[in-house]
Amino acid sequence: MLVRRALLASSIAIAAVIGTSGCNFTSPVSSLDYYAPSDGAQADIGKLKARNLISLQDEQGNSGVVGAFANSGSKDITFAIKYTSADGTPGYREYTVGAYQVINFGYQNTEPLDLNLGGLPGDIRTVLVYTDTDEASINVPVMDATLVEYADLVAKLGTN
Repeated sequence: MLVRRALLASSIAIAAVIGTSGCNFTSPVSSLDYYAPSDGAQADIGKLKARNLISLQDEQGNSGVVGAFANSGSKDITFAIKYTSADGTPGYREYTVGAYQVINFGYQNTEPLDLNLGGLPGDIRTVLVYTDTDEASINVPVMDATLVEYADLVAKLGTN
């Protein structure tokens, strides 16, 4: 009788532990999902990393794209940005980033890219970034000075 009670109590305890911790075995861990930890868009184009790309606009119609491109390789990378401007005209810009270097646009006392992608704050505009070997289509968000984090960047748009 005593053995039966001990076995029953053990079975109930094991069932309770498994029942309450079972979600840890089946739930996906969301912190392992790939995501952009900022408001801007990001993409990995081979060894070229595009980070925090945002199209900014001010109330006077000035616009520009801010962000960074980092080269994680040991050779220079020439990349191109292909886009459609606000008036529907196709555009193309080409840049080179040195080995293990970063090119900033609009950050760290640099000018934003003079690209007018159009759209209203909250819209998404697509640009194509490509190298000799890889390419990525990046959905760039359009923002204005509504968020204080971007007020200084937006204020500089009319000065470049």
